[in-house]
Amino acid sequence: MVTKCVCSDILFSEIKVKADKNGVKNIEELRKHVTLGENCRLCIPYIELMFKTGRTEFEYTEVTGDSN
Repeated sequence: MVTKCVCSDILFSEIKVKADKNGVKNIEELRKHVTLGENCRLCIPYIELMFKTGRTEFEYTEVTGDSN
């Protein structure tokens, strides 16, 4: 399961709490409250999916399309 931004070491569940608390609806606004996606940026598609679905845990294949 993918559950966090590895570079910033912050769980998506923590990110969601901050987004909800501050009424944030997109990554640009979220960056005003949380440091994320500044190195590898692999968390960005998962955070976008978090905004769409409200979920904070994802199967690796959901974003990448990999079947491995």
